[in-house]
Amino acid sequence: MQRVLIVDDSKTAQLRLKKMLSRYELAVDVSFSAEEALGYLSYRSPAVIFMDHHMEGMDGFEALKIIKANPNTAMIPVIMYTAQKGDVYVGQARALGALDILSKEVIKPASLERVLSGLKIVPKEKQDTPTNPPAQPNPVVATASSSASSGSSAKYDAAPRATASSSTNQETESLEKIRLQVARLFEMHIADVRQQMADNARFIVRRLSGEIEKNGGKEPVVGDVPLSVLNAEIDADQRKTSVISSSLLLLILLGLSLIAYELFGTRQELLQMENHYQDLISANRQQQQLIKTLATSLGPQQSVTEAEPYNPGIMEALSWALDIDLQFDYASTPLNEQQILKVSNLVYRLASTGFSGNIDLMVHLGNFCLQPSEAGEWQLAESTMPVQECVFTSDIAQEYSASDFLSLPYLNFEQNAMPIRDGVVELNVSSQGYSKPRHEYPEQAPGTLAGAWNLAAAENNRVSINFNAF
Repeated sequence: MQRVLIVDDSKTAQLRLKKMLSRYELAVDVSFSAEEALGYLSYRSPAVIFMDHHMEGMDGFEALKIIKANPNTAMIPVIMYTAQKGDVYVGQARALGALDILSKEVIKPASLERVLSGLKIVPKEKQDTPTNPPAQPNPVVATASSSASSGSSAKYDAAPRATASSSTNQETESLEKIRLQVARLFEMHIADVRQQMADNARFIVRRLSGEIEKNGGKEPVVGDVPLSVLNAEIDADQRKTSVISSSLLLLILLGLSLIAYELFGTRQELLQMENHYQDLISANRQQQQLIKTLATSLGPQQSVTEAEPYNPGIMEALSWALDIDLQFDYASTPLNEQQILKVSNLVYRLASTGFSGNIDLMVHLGNFCLQPSEAGEWQLAESTMPVQECVFTSDIAQEYSASDFLSLPYLNFEQNAMPIRDGVVELNVSSQGYSKPRHEYPEQAPGTLAGAWNLAAAENNRVSINFNAF
């Protein structure tokens, strides 16, 4: 079985890529640093390497240079699996010897299959399988003499095959033993070099100590003051200075901590104010759209009676429609029983005022930040988790159609509601997916956390309403 090596210090990225590679007949090994990966390559040669760019210690480009400079590893294909973008980065990676570049943020199974197919690695379901099974012998026609002869020939034919198979297995085992021995010799050589360096350092220290003892029979003086007294005074002054410096440093750090705390609190308040401001803007736009739609659809009906300037029932229904909240929680049904009660109230209110037309229910989905649980299921990420380590709902969930949201409470209401059965009101359901968020998501910066991201996603997990008169 071919092997593949993933070099990445992020467990989330490793888990995601290993899950996508499970479709292939591959044994997956992982390394959390470039140094660990170079040690792995000293005794094993994988079929392909997926290398991250930003890691602690040695980065991906430095490791790529070392791999391509070593004749034993230069022919191993290296694919940069990173969040880096841009034509300049792609050009640098290819110039250093990278086979291809895959983005962590938008990687898809089709992109991975395209890269691996160039290395003659295909998914399990696409591997060739024999279409015509070998013909089975007919035991009825066989005679005693033919059985004896065929048995004899089979006995002599089986021996070379068994010998060839056993020799292949022995060669594979021998090659694996040689690789392990080379790795052990490499580690022993490093330990021997370190021991030699330590012995040399101890020898130099002993030699210097002996020379100091030979030449130190008489203590040197500076003027009339012995050198030891001067050293003691200097050490005392240095200790006093270090105590004062440590106290000042502690006070400075304490002040910086207080300032940072105040700045963090102020930033959070500004973010909340910005979110409230965006919500007010969105609600204002929605109110204006509803007022404009109802005014357009009910204008001809109000112009019939000049004595009455407006319809109080219409205004009351409009005010109620603007106040209802049709948001729903993560992993819950959009048009559940509670939401349908609100929709039913709206339909009957509008029908009682003389409204006739379409009411469109548009389902919007929030792009939540997720992480795998211990059971392997997706759940909301912890609020302190960096957003760059998230797996988003749009990456793992399919695009839903409108029929996926037709719950049992909705179907019962659509079949039994009198305004809908009489043709006064026509109710339509559509899916907007993740394309039209009402609340802007935070920037995917290093300091952004999953808690702030999921607050915006919860605001976008909603059902919006639109009116069209007949």
